[in-house]
Amino acid sequence: MKRWMKKSSQGLVMFFLLFHFTSCSDFLDKTPYTLTPETFFNNEAELSSFLTGTYSPIMQEQFYGNFYPVYLAGGDDLTFFQRATPTNSIICANANSSTNHILFLWRLLYAGINRANTLIESVDRNPEISKTIRDRSRAEALVLRSFYYFHLIQGWGDVPLKLESTEKVTGLDAPRVDKQIIYDTIIADIANSIPYLYKSTELKYTGRLTQSAAKGILARIYLFRAGEHFRDKTTPHPDRQFFFSEARRWALEVKESGLHGLVTPYNRVFLDLCEDKYNSTGVLESIWEAEEAGNRTSAENAAGRIGNTIGFGSSNDYSNSVEYNEQLGMRNPGYGYKFLYGSLKLYEMYENEGDTARGNWNIANYEYVFSSSGDKPVTGRKYYFGKLPSKYKNIDGSVYVDDQGFTHVEETQANSDRVKTRCAAKYRREYELLSPKNKNYTPINFPILRYSDILLMIAEADNELTAVPSDLAYECIDDVRTRAGITPLKDNPPLTKEQFRNAIKKERAMEFCFEALRRWDLIRWGDFYQSMLGMQSYVNQDGWGAGFKYAIDYYKISEAYNYFPIPEGEMAVNKLITTNNPGW
Repeated sequence: MKRWMKKSSQGLVMFFLLFHFTSCSDFLDKTPYTLTPETFFNNEAELSSFLTGTYSPIMQEQFYGNFYPVYLAGGDDLTFFQRATPTNSIICANANSSTNHILFLWRLLYAGINRANTLIESVDRNPEISKTIRDRSRAEALVLRSFYYFHLIQGWGDVPLKLESTEKVTGLDAPRVDKQIIYDTIIADIANSIPYLYKSTELKYTGRLTQSAAKGILARIYLFRAGEHFRDKTTPHPDRQFFFSEARRWALEVKESGLHGLVTPYNRVFLDLCEDKYNSTGVLESIWEAEEAGNRTSAENAAGRIGNTIGFGSSNDYSNSVEYNEQLGMRNPGYGYKFLYGSLKLYEMYENEGDTARGNWNIANYEYVFSSSGDKPVTGRKYYFGKLPSKYKNIDGSVYVDDQGFTHVEETQANSDRVKTRCAAKYRREYELLSPKNKNYTPINFPILRYSDILLMIAEADNELTAVPSDLAYECIDDVRTRAGITPLKDNPPLTKEQFRNAIKKERAMEFCFEALRRWDLIRWGDFYQSMLGMQSYVNQDGWGAGFKYAIDYYKISEAYNYFPIPEGEMAVNKLITTNNPGW
């Protein structure tokens, strides 16, 4: 992806753009166009190219392509940064107003907002373009702008509200606007745009906004808004119950559309992400993804680092090996830094529920074994105790072989029990189908919205609106649990409202760990600060690997961490922002 943009106080302001996108989806397969405010939108191709550029911040390294799920939203109670030397970041609890990851995200979000504003203002410039296409493009831009603003609200609260494009670099000072005003704006924009969007069944890929995606994001916004008072330590919003009602309504519309379902088995969702497929079984569980493409070994420059920094790969790099760099599967599992590890708290959730379908996929259930010769090729896997699949052929009582000739062994229970903190493995480079595999860059997409989230949002919102959990709430959470192979809640004694709320919190942890949702869930529940402090006791327990005890410092946050700091780089140029968030 190539971009020419000017930096401004609110982000990256465009004088002109050259978008060069290539992806496995038709939507991102675009020829480069040079676009200026005077010349763009002369035809449908230019409009489409500009719309693609409005989506592009989502896939960037500074957002879902790497930094956001690792260094920013990765700071939660299910995760820790697997390095003894911290990097300046939210996840390492040493962030400040000069932290680069925070500034990069701020600027990128406002760049996306500016692109959306430009499209919204100019989409009707050429009436010869089909009105249907213009209306849909405008609707997508409005929802994207709202999506970017929602991330700004989650991170920073009150932020500048810019609803007009900027084509200059002077006079850009803008004050922070009450987040409630921004909520009203983005909610209305999304709701009004939905009728003009594609239905999920009209597209073969999931990188573009659909009616289902917009409704799901709208439900997510309402749920977060309903919990804003917790981090602000204020009285609940007078419309809080209405927010829950709207969250339920919009999510329920997705369910009742009958377009979506849950894929079995659970890991098929993530295999599709790794294999560059879209809902390959025909069941539309993945509703919206951040699309990555290629491996940056050619002019294609749209790959991210999912699987490389967040996910599971080899500790050996074969990208420069003549013998192995074109290989796939276990012969070249792809390099992984393994920056994110699952916490003991997450591990125990899975073990206590007997949840092997999700636990053995989301947290590494093995490590690769390497030969000591040559390029040190993979010879097999060492599974943690109790994790060895039964499908392998036993050849001598302790060594097993698969149909490709790889040998597998199982670690002792004593050794496995000493280290239950293991790599986050939801995104596994072994399953990439593109070769050669780059050391750092991957075509693995990142999941933004899945149907299981729709179901759990319905269950949660419905529970907040009823005196006791309803049949609908049980149905939705039990659909997710049944897919995971664990006991439906309906088969247990009836739960109180509070017990069901806690069950939802646990279910969301097991279902969505490492999907950049947990931090925001904890904040909107009012649980973030205490949950993070409580992790210090987990670090001191047996099972938290002795070599990972440094992680205790990554949970020593202050209540300021309910928000990100306004970037110093923004305050230096925007003189109308004079105070930072509390504690920063």
